[in-house]
Amino acid sequence: MPTRRSVLAAIGLGAVGLGLAGCGDRATATAATSFPEIPLRVGTRWSARPAGALPTSGDEGVPLRTVQQPAGTPPPSIAGGALVGHLPPAAAATYVFQDLTGVVGRIDRLGAVFGFGPGDGYGALALLALDGRPAGSGHIHLAITPQRWTAGVLVDERLQEVASDAFTAPLPQDGRPLRVDVAHRGDTAVLALPDGTMRSLSDPRFATAGASVAGWEFFRMAPGGAEVRFYETWAG
Repeated sequence: MPTRRSVLAAIGLGAVGLGLAGCGDRATATAATSFPEIPLRVGTRWSARPAGALPTSGDEGVPLRTVQQPAGTPPPSIAGGALVGHLPPAAAATYVFQDLTGVVGRIDRLGAVFGFGPGDGYGALALLALDGRPAGSGHIHLAITPQRWTAGVLVDERLQEVASDAFTAPLPQDGRPLRVDVAHRGDTAVLALPDGTMRSLSDPRFATAGASVAGWEFFRMAPGGAEVRFYETWAG
C-alpha cells in the first residue's frame, strides 16, 4: 500500500498514512442552503490544455508538483481533454500539488470538475490542504468514490475522519463532468457534492489546522478501482 508518509516526505510536506477514513470523533452533516463566497486564487482548465505531458505550472503560473506511488507509476498527463493519473491496476496514488504560501494565508476553498470511469469503490479522488510542516497537518481531506464521500482532517500526520455518507444513488461512471467544491469558515465546512447536494459540517478541528498547499489526488486501493479524470481544478 502506498503511504502519504513516503509521498509527502518526498516533497517536504510531512508524513501522513494513506487512507479514506481514520479515527476521531464524528460530526453530523446537515443540509446547507448556500455556499460561502470565497474567491479563487488559482484554477486550471485541463479540458482546454493540449494533450501531452503535465505542464510545469497551472493557468495562473503557480508551479505544479507531482508525486507517484509506488515507484514506477507513470506521471499524470493530459489526454482526451482531461488530466489523467495512469494508475496501475493495484494499490497506487498520484498527487498534483500547488504551494499557495504567500498567495493565501490558508486555503479556504478547494474543488474540481472530474469524471469517473469504470471500476468499483476502491477508486477515488481526494482534495487535500496541507501545511507543509515536517509533521504535517491540514484542515481539508475530502475523498469521493462513486458510492460515498468522506471528510476529514490531518492532525500531526494522522488522518481523522470527521463525517462520511453514501450518495443516494451511485455517481455516473461514463466520464461525464461532475463538480465537487469545499469551503471553510472557521470551524464550519460546506461541501457542494457531485450529486448536487450541499452539506454543512461543524467541527473544531477545521479551525485548528490551517494549510496553504493544495493537492488533488488520484487514488486506487486495489485492482478494479474506478478511474478518475480531472477536467478542472481550483483553490482559494
